Amino acid sequence: MRLDQQPELLADAIRAASEYYHIAPVYIEKDYWISKILQQLSRSVYAGNTVFKGGTSLSKGYGLINRFSEDVDVAVLTGKLSGNQIKTLISKVCKEMTQGLQEQDVLGLTSKGSRYRKALYQYPPLVNAPLYTFVANRVIVEINSFANPYPYVKRQIKSFITSYLEETEMQSLIEEYDLYPFELNILDKRRTLCEKVVSLLRFSFMENPVEGLSSKIRHFYDIYFLLNDVECMEYVERDFINDLRELIKHDKETFDFPERWKNCLISEAPLLNTFGELWEELSGLYERELNALAYSLIPESDKVRRSINKFVNELRDKLV
Repeated sequence: MRLDQQPELLADAIRAASEYYHIAPVYIEKDYWISKILQQLSRSVYAGNTVFKGGTSLSKGYGLINRFSEDVDVAVLTGKLSGNQIKTLISKVCKEMTQGLQEQDVLGLTSKGSRYRKALYQYPPLVNAPLYTFVANRVIVEINSFANPYPYVKRQIKSFITSYLEETEMQSLIEEYDLYPFELNILDKRRTLCEKVVSLLRFSFMENPVEGLSSKIRHFYDIYFLLNDVECMEYVERDFINDLRELIKHDKETFDFPERWKNCLISEAPLLNTFGELWEELSGLYERELNALAYSLIPESDKVRRSINKFVNELRDKLV
């Protein structure tokens, strides 16, 4: 993707796609840079050793959700690599993905361990809008080897600008500026459902469950849509509970935080036992944050509450 080499043309494309899709320009701009990062990964020698995952994969890879994220979350497939080899692989993957972006060292955010890397990259902003303070000109890239990213599937990804150019029959610009769709390994959406549920269970074990779950507020939005997906609903009825138990076991062995996550029975999770009370305190944050991130109307807070309350009640009965 080379449109950023012509800033005026990129700015025009952002405005045109924004008007066409009725999506704020800052989101179209961020989507361009996220897509560029992912395209660079898809063309690297490491494409086969990585899996794109998380909420952004649900929007870019599946079109299941209509929200933006500033995170690009990637798992590396390590096989039988040693610790040093894993660290080197993560470093090389990150370098390939983020060509053309400026890394910013941020205290409390930047983390570069032997099995995990999290870093913030900035892009030159072309859009100035009221949302800009919330949707900053940055992308956070997370690469880790903790995950067990199976199963995964190959899915096509393209930017909003590419979709706009396709739909308005401007193929010549796609060719000239290398805006072609591309394919990536993406975590299966059913596995993503598992991961997001386990994350909420885990963070509800924090000393202050509301604080823990607040940091994962977007998961509730994502899970709501996953639970309304036909394939995911069938999965919940069949294999979900066994996969969930396996992932809980894996994450208990992998993560020490919070302390109660390691020491308590999963059936004691506040998410399973006091969700209604917790949601009363979380619903305001849900509405504020998701309204700022979504490019279509978000499900009403009460609708999310009813859907997830039913789900966690069924989950509690199965996990006892």
